[in-house]
Amino acid sequence: MKTRCRERGLTIVEMLLALALLGFILLGILPLFMGSVKSNYSANEYTSIHNLCRDRLEQLMNLPFNDAQLGGGIHPNDLPPVLPDPATGVPPASGGIPNPFTLTYQVRQYAIPASAGIPKNAPFVPVRITVVGQTYNYKRIDVTVQSGTGPLGIGSRVARLSGIIVNGNPGTNPSVDDPTP
Repeated sequence: MKTRCRERGLTIVEMLLALALLGFILLGILPLFMGSVKSNYSANEYTSIHNLCRDRLEQLMNLPFNDAQLGGGIHPNDLPPVLPDPATGVPPASGGIPNPFTLTYQVRQYAIPASAGIPKNAPFVPVRITVVGQTYNYKRIDVTVQSGTGPLGIGSRVARLSGIIVNGNPGTNPSVDDPTP
């Protein structure tokens, strides 16, 4: 009977060994959890910049061919410097969260070669328009969204998308835009 009473609980040595073993296992698993947090944050940021890039390209692609926003050249960041309050949707009067994203886009103008030897629906090498007053047939839009380093210090992210707009009225001369430098 006396031996049974002694075996009822854990000794302090057994408890310390169990805690040391648990700590050693958790120490090995901790980098996996940290990697998972960074990966989730990175994926969320990639999704945000790709959605922002896709939305801006779609907006530009739906503009008329001769719209001023589609003038040749590089167009600077047009995002607000401060993000709106998530609760109200209104930008704060002072302070606020700085916008981590920059959005720029470039419009290049191209012409179809004047060669009569190009069969219909055949591939060709386009002629890039660089001189004011030349006729062009389509525009290439390259949208770039870049994020800052972020709170986890992972690094900046970049998303680039391109689209082409064709002159829907090929008989007109849309050469009033400035070409890309």
